[in-house]
Amino acid sequence: MNPFHYGQIVKEEDFCQRPELDKKLAAEIKRGQNVYIQGERRTGKTSLICETIRKLRKTRMIYADLLEVKSSDDFVKRIVTAIIAMENSAGFADKIFRKFSHLRPVASVDPITGLPTFTLDSSVELKPDSIHGVADLILSYHSKTKPIVVVLDEFQDILNLGDARETLALLRSKIQFQSDIPYIFAGSIRNKLDGIFNDPESAFFKSAIPIQVGPIDKDRFQKFIINKFRIGKRRITADSLKTVFAVCFNIPGDIQQLCGALWDTTAYGADIADRQIPIALEQIFAHELKGYETILKIVSKQQLKLLIGLARLGGRAPMSSVFLKGSGIPQASSVQRALNRLMDLKIIFYYEDEYRFVNPFLRAWLLYKKL
Repeated sequence: MNPFHYGQIVKEEDFCQRPELDKKLAAEIKRGQNVYIQGERRTGKTSLICETIRKLRKTRMIYADLLEVKSSDDFVKRIVTAIIAMENSAGFADKIFRKFSHLRPVASVDPITGLPTFTLDSSVELKPDSIHGVADLILSYHSKTKPIVVVLDEFQDILNLGDARETLALLRSKIQFQSDIPYIFAGSIRNKLDGIFNDPESAFFKSAIPIQVGPIDKDRFQKFIINKFRIGKRRITADSLKTVFAVCFNIPGDIQQLCGALWDTTAYGADIADRQIPIALEQIFAHELKGYETILKIVSKQQLKLLIGLARLGGRAPMSSVFLKGSGIPQASSVQRALNRLMDLKIIFYYEDEYRFVNPFLRAWLLYKKL
């Protein structure tokens, strides 16, 4: 069985330990401190949070993913659904119906697990002021013997709401009185998350301690990857592992995806060298081809030129004369407009003075196709 896992929350032996971050986050949770966790996509933020909480005795987690949340109704319902999920895992079906009767929960049975699941009636629309009731509900579950941790993932997307300022203000007004309950706000778009917690005009100004999650220590992660390959008696050369990390810009989730493809395309006991990497990438390209084709359809000719230029020349100096000549885009202003549009489409992002591909395998595919 392939031992590499990506695109999902991992735990225990599948989680590459980060002792310093784990210790720091656990300490803040134990003292009831609110924390906001920053990290680029697929750096393992969510796995770090969940694994840290898992190891805290008797601590329960309310986890809500706010990715692409569109309205205050959607926001509140995602939190309520997270509370229901926590309750459901404890088997309190009757309690769920009593506490959430006004939201008309609908029970069904998961055909795979055989366990009961609950959804909320979409016709019941919740307003921002419903946050007060939900926050009080969270408080009712918290106790010294069964402490609660609330995790709001991709928290920066709350800014998508038309009434974002009101929603943030209402949420903050309740959280500030729940000093025993740690709230963890995680996000992958740094400037937006920074704005929420560092802007003096924001309701959440200086309301949480920041923790930065970057790439895993390279030596530690390389040993983790090597040990995973050993499960199948496979050996990967140091140079090939260096290439894998470079292709994936040192992002843990992407590294695991490429290593998973290397596992799939090699045999038990194989020695993995550079010649296997293109074969593994071709497997990834085949799986993701529809996504790449969709991107080609939605971007303009100028934007595609820019993507190809970024793939070939890198993203540190896209306004330079060398980049303009190499990409075939005549003016820096055209590059800037294309950059802004591609960031809006979440095809690229800006990090550490460089424009990067959200999906590094799209970059590899563009180079492979020689467009």
